[in-house]
Amino acid sequence: MTAVEELPELTFVRPLPGFGDLRRFVLVDLAPEGAGDEPVLFELRSLEDPAVRFLVAAPAAFFPEYGFELDETDCAALGLGDEADALVLVLLTLGREAGPTTANLLAPVVVNARTRAAAQIILAGTDWPVQADVVASAPSAL
Repeated sequence: MTAVEELPELTFVRPLPGFGDLRRFVLVDLAPEGAGDEPVLFELRSLEDPAVRFLVAAPAAFFPEYGFELDETDCAALGLGDEADALVLVLLTLGREAGPTTANLLAPVVVNARTRAAAQIILAGTDWPVQADVVASAPSAL
């Protein structure tokens, strides 16, 4: 297991809604060692409160049609000048009992991969759902 000190630290430019002033997180790749493919599932773990953890995923693995435009204010807050520097993650909620795992497509986490500045962005003017079922044909890591 990789030590927390060796993991990429993300700094949220504003706290995640409902989580006080927590701004420092690490992104832990949950793929088994030697998986080889692009990472899909991650744990977003608070460095300030280890009990705060989120399951996040690269949306393209589950929702290939997913896309959106960031407004100038969000780009400026993250220091994003190039679309290629944006890493987009969606928060997952594991289904209870027989319920499906869902992804929040309305409020993705966007990370500037170069500076590691991050923010949860609530998309305006879109109909992406807060709870989109993660399809069964997706990677079996769920």
